[in-house]
Amino acid sequence: INEGDWSSDVCSSDLAAALRRAGLEVVETEQNLGFGAGVNAGAAGLDEDVLVLLNNDAVAAPGFLDTLTAPLGAGRDPSLAATTALILLAGRWRPARAGEAFLTGLDGSRWSRVGADAEARGEGEVLVNSTGNLVDSSGNGYDRDWLVRADRLDSPAEVFGLCGGACAIRRGVWEELGGLREDLFMYYEDTDFSWRIRESGRRVEFVAGAVARHEHAASSGADSPMFVRVNARNRILVAAEHAPWPVLLRALARTTARAARHGLRGPVARGLRQALGGLRGALRRRRARPARVGGRQASARQYAPDPPAGAAKNLPGAARAHVLHDQGEIPARGGPRARVGPGPQPR
Repeated sequence: INEGDWSSDVCSSDLAAALRRAGLEVVETEQNLGFGAGVNAGAAGLDEDVLVLLNNDAVAAPGFLDTLTAPLGAGRDPSLAATTALILLAGRWRPARAGEAFLTGLDGSRWSRVGADAEARGEGEVLVNSTGNLVDSSGNGYDRDWLVRADRLDSPAEVFGLCGGACAIRRGVWEELGGLREDLFMYYEDTDFSWRIRESGRRVEFVAGAVARHEHAASSGADSPMFVRVNARNRILVAAEHAPWPVLLRALARTTARAARHGLRGPVARGLRQALGGLRGALRRRRARPARVGGRQASARQYAPDPPAGAAKNLPGAARAHVLHDQGEIPARGGPRARVGPGPQPR
């Protein structure tokens, strides 16, 4: 558990004690190291077959572990590196009215969350947060099926990448790829890892039966200056290291234009300056990266359309799961041995 994720040492200490009483192993750090470093600390010494990540503001439905890890069990397709869960938005939602706070879907639709009483009466719709990770032609990593009604979901298993909010990764792949990068602090670590999975010649699948409910952007707020700055920076750095050159150039051009609209001030401009400061290192790592394996690397044809503006244990051959989680409920009784640690932050 990253201490910086909690309001006080007492809060984190009490939580750690409660988790230990539940029979879970807790990995504590002295300070908030960021998402990548926190996950890597939690995964150190991994000896299970599969590593499972679950966001700190997500709650897993019963059967989550078994369903998510089953495709990665013994005797299954070794080219499948990871699985990504069906992440639903917490609460229920209806079309937004004038003056209300809202979330914008990929189709431009606007949704507002209903109140607790209306939710208890079953009013509103259940919406999808993610069925995996996509990358557009400007390097933006985003959630596939964002704000699609759950009762209308019809997506294929094959997807570009995993959503770090709820996913499972083979231990061999995790170790070969060296875990998550730690310099991004938060956001885009899952996109970077998905690129590396593709570059290694492997793939990711969406598992619709593994369900988690997520409080979107509860850790940082989607409109906070930190969220905007870090996303602007990390989008460019990840594109510089992995994406085709036209994607990187579009990422730079569009971010520069956004920053210019605000007089080269504000979080976008700060993120751009930070990205430019790290660009030489990203390009050096790009050149040093081994040649990509044919057949699985992400080509321009694999990019999704640009989104609109604004927008295990009882199964044969099942894998043993090593769970990294911050907070929430995992149906672990009688299941795989679990270790508790920090969870990632999907966008």
